[in-house]
Amino acid sequence: MKIAIVGAGISGLGCAYALSKLDNCEVTIYEGGNHIGGHSNTVDLTLDTPSGKVSHGVDTGFLVFNQRTYPRLIRLFHEIDVEIAKSDMSFSVSIPKQNGDVLEWSGTSIDSLFAQRKNILSPSFLRMVKDIIRFNRICTKLAADKRLDEIDLTVGEFIKKHRFSQEFQDWYFLPMVGAIWSCPVSQMLAFPIATMIRFCFNHGLIQIADRPQWLTVQGGSREYVKKLCAHIEQNGGSFIREHVTSVSRNANQVNINTAHGTISYDHVVMACHSDQALDVLKDPSAEENNILGSVKYQDNRAVLHTDSSLLPSEKKCWAAWNYASTQSENLQDQEVCVNYLINQLQPLPESWANQPVIVSLNPVVEPKAETIHADIQYAHPVFDQAAILAQQNLSLIQGLRNTWYCGAWTGYGFHEDGLRSGELVAEAIQEILRSPRKTPISA
Repeated sequence: MKIAIVGAGISGLGCAYALSKLDNCEVTIYEGGNHIGGHSNTVDLTLDTPSGKVSHGVDTGFLVFNQRTYPRLIRLFHEIDVEIAKSDMSFSVSIPKQNGDVLEWSGTSIDSLFAQRKNILSPSFLRMVKDIIRFNRICTKLAADKRLDEIDLTVGEFIKKHRFSQEFQDWYFLPMVGAIWSCPVSQMLAFPIATMIRFCFNHGLIQIADRPQWLTVQGGSREYVKKLCAHIEQNGGSFIREHVTSVSRNANQVNINTAHGTISYDHVVMACHSDQALDVLKDPSAEENNILGSVKYQDNRAVLHTDSSLLPSEKKCWAAWNYASTQSENLQDQEVCVNYLINQLQPLPESWANQPVIVSLNPVVEPKAETIHADIQYAHPVFDQAAILAQQNLSLIQGLRNTWYCGAWTGYGFHEDGLRSGELVAEAIQEILRSPRKTPISA
């Protein structure tokens, strides 16, 4: 059976790897972008050191994972022998206050929490801390008691119901959720609170103890991409580095069209963003239009640079993730800005120890031009009610007309979600191979 996969991110590669291990599958992956791997995007950085120029790979997209909530990724990395290293998920906030001061704090320790010593006696700051503890306690109990399915509230409604303070919202909660999902926090306020609590609880974000150890790929995420591609090719899979201009379907086959011609396949897996899939489908059904068109995407700019002035002015507050804002009001309408301190996230050369290496997502202050080494655009799904409904209805179109859909957009938007969706599609196609007359199985 000939299978085309459109998109070579983790979803497409994971699906291709699973299918390529089957004796009766011939897999071809199409990728029109400038690299294989999607959000796994390692950039070579060269810096001057006392011993001369030193180069090393720096990740600008996918960075961290853990054994608890990324079981499929852990298994895959073990299978293809990917070397991993310990990472960090510390978090800081730097945000102006209405009186003109800048509030800075980090959750790394008591010392960094009160890095600005005046906050020890600040009623508003202590109110935030008290509400963080209260929020974590309430959410942990709801998750531990398995009562989340009883809650039919949005994030905004939940915050209002429990009367969390404005300081809690503006100085902690909104920066945190915006940083996690890389989108304006106003969009997260419409997110179902049950889904958010479940995610935060599983990832150890709302409890002090029993937090997972975060990990990263030694040498950058491109190392796993290289190994995964090698395994796919060793199993007979192939890559076509061209943009797919359209996908047309009839009763018996799927035609993949590029600028260089048309190739026919038995099945196609759309392992790309849902809007990209809809753009290339030549004759989408009403349900495909509705489901794929319901998921919106947020464009985000990632800048790799070495301008340490974008980090908190209090060095005690430097963390792996550093949320920054230039305004004290209307945070809900502001693009999220996070300055990722790569030195705390990835193993880097020892000669770079005194040189902060930063990836800024939507920088609110432009890094000095001479410090910029890469400027990249990413798009992240927006998980509003329409997107969640699209996820729930995906089974209505999955496998019909020999067309399958996978991607991180089908879950929480993270690497594990992308891999899971790709592997489930591969399992469903394998079931079709075993029983070719069966109705397509929902993935």
